[in-house]
Amino acid sequence: MVREVWNTRVGFILAAIGSAVGLGNIWRFSYVAYENGGGAFLIPYFVALLTAGIPLMILEFGLGSKFLGSAPLSLKKANKSFEWIGW
Repeated sequence: MVREVWNTRVGFILAAIGSAVGLGNIWRFSYVAYENGGGAFLIPYFVALLTAGIPLMILEFGLGSKFLGSAPLSLKKANKSFEWIGW
């Protein structure tokens, strides 16, 4: 089975952003943050983003690139007991 690869980095970046950012994040998040105090919510949001979100995304992309598969398949190839984390 031949697996598709990205032709350009820009195409990959746009696809990654498109899969991570939904319409709710663009449309509703700013309204809800403003109604509930705004800045007070942004502090834990950025802490969670920097300590968990971005490192896990890099881990998922790296394993997917190395094992040429989705998150559950890549984690299963790395260690059979880690497949559930991908789901």
